[in-house]
Parts: sequence; C-alpha cells; structure tokens
Amino acid sequence: MNRSFTSLLEYYVVTYVKNEAGQSGETLRSYYTALDQYVLWLADTENVSAASIDVSHFNREKIQAFLRHLEDDKGVCTSTRNLRRAGIVSFLEFASGVCPLYTQAYLDAQSIKVKKSPGTEKSFLTIEEYRSILESIDISRRNGFGHYLLVCTMYDTAARVSEGVSMNLEDFSFGSENSVLIYGKGAKYRRIYLTASTVRLVKKAAEKYGRKTGPLFLNKSGKRITDAGIDYILKKYAVLASKSMPSLEHKIVSPHTLRRSKATHMLLNGASLPVIQRFLGHESITTTEEYLDLGSEAMTKAVKEAESKLKEHGISNETVISDWKDPDIMRRLKMMAK
Repeated sequence: MNRSFTSLLEYYVVTYVKNEAGQSGETLRSYYTALDQYVLWLADTENVSAASIDVSHFNREKIQAFLRHLEDDKGVCTSTRNLRRAGIVSFLEFASGVCPLYTQAYLDAQSIKVKKSPGTEKSFLTIEEYRSILESIDISRRNGFGHYLLVCTMYDTAARVSEGVSMNLEDFSFGSENSVLIYGKGAKYRRIYLTASTVRLVKKAAEKYGRKTGPLFLNKSGKRITDAGIDYILKKYAVLASKSMPSLEHKIVSPHTLRRSKATHMLLNGASLPVIQRFLGHESITTTEEYLDLGSEAMTKAVKEAESKLKEHGISNETVISDWKDPDIMRRLKMMAK
C-alpha cells in the first residue's frame, strides 16, 4: 500500500511510538526532534515542503549529509548525532512495515554506522571469563554462598550497582513467572525474568536467612551491602580467577563490567537491541548501542568467535511510560501531518 509521508508521520507521531512501540519519554523527545530537524533541513537544502516529501528523500546519501550537517554546522556531539540517526531509523522501520516502498530506505539508514565516541574501549567478560570467576568462589567458606549469590544475580539481572544494593527478597516473584522487579533511575522500574539457577539461589538464600523480606545481599556484618562492597567482591574473585584465566589480568572487573557482559552475551545470543534496551532500563536505544560498543575490536572478535549460545530464557520488563510532550515539536510535526 502506497501512503504519503505525512500520513505515515501522523500515525507514527500520534500513535505508534508511544502506544505501540512503547518508547519512553526521553526516547520520544529524541525521535520527534530527529524528524523535526530532518524535515527542516530538507526544506532549507532542497526547498521541499513536508507535503512533498517522499521515499526518495530518505536515501543513504541524504541522511549522511544531514548527520554531517549536524556535526559540522551545528556542532553537535557524537552521541547527539547517533540519537538523530536512531530517530530516523526508527521512523523508517515503522514506515517499511506499513509501506514496502520504504524498505530499502530503512535498510540504507540502518547501514549507516553508529559513531564511536572518543574514549577508551569498553570492557566486557567473555562467557569463559565469567564462568571462571564463579568457579573461583568457594561456597563452603563463611561468606562463599552470599558472594556466589551476588555474582550470579547481578549478572543474570544486569542490575546497576545501586539496583543491586537496594534489591530485596520481596522484589522476587516465584511461580508461573520467576522474576524480579528492579527499581532503577528516576523512579522507573522493570521486571526481569530469571534463569532457573538464579531462582534456586534466591530461594535458598531466603531459607538460609530465615526470612522473606529485607535485603538480598549482605555484608560480613549481616547488614545491607554497599556499592563499595559489591565492587570489592567482584574484584576479589576476578583476581583469584586470573590465576587460571590470564586474560582477566588485563581487565578491570566492576559491577558495570558485569552488566555490560550480560548485555553483550544477550546480543551474541541473538537478542535484538530494543530487547536489550528494555532489559537494561535504558531510555534511548542509542545509549544501548554506545553501551555495547558495537564497533569495537573486542566486540567484533567476540561476535566472530561466539561458538555457542547461552541458555535461552524469557526476557520482559515493565517500564513507566512518561507523558512528556514538547508543545513546539509536537505542534510542528502535527502540522506536517495534516
């Protein structure tokens, strides 16, 4: 079915992004801004009105020229450039599903690479390195079980260190759906489904503690663990594991490393970026792309060398959708859609 750009834009802006794609407030802002700026740029460079825009205005060369304009003329940073790219890709993905004429435009836009921000390459653990850390924990020792529980649960949920500190036994649900409710940044929450091994560990912890509420992770004094405590435990066992896994000697292992490792392993297992975005609790999919450092040498090597997939397990979440609206952008976009 052949539909005009403005009719596609109307449905995308008013209904699809928020209600069907389920994107959050900051992502809405980013996507709307990307389309708004792209349409204005087309008007300036090609003297074309919104009503005259069609699929030919979304080829690879034009989109790349727009992104260069943002960096060279507007002076935006790399992350903002990547956000605008993501907004255009999102619209074209939607448009291609409604109107097949946009399929090639979507593929062209998707092929434009996310730019790597200046900085050091982000580290993650291979599956073998993660397993070696687990194997270095002696659960027969006084705090061994608690440390094993911490490493497994932090990895399985990809929790931020602050989320791990605040994790309580009552946040877990067992039954037909084994999951944990994670309270993240900005009063947002998401539901993460757990592997069977983590379920067994958490149940055993509740039995061992003799309670069903209160903190999951404890320090040696029996109090709620701190950020520094979690970081210390991970570094301790990374050092021990490096004796049998020398590659760990060159990596800084932190709660963030464990979180990024889980996301990377999900990607290698075939999970899509939107699924990983929701799993991590990111507002923007570009944050997820940068977080995974998709263009890095380490990631490229990991993808090539991945020989087997992780065990499949259900992934879901519940996010709080913001009611954010930018009157100016919404007004202009809706005017274009008339």
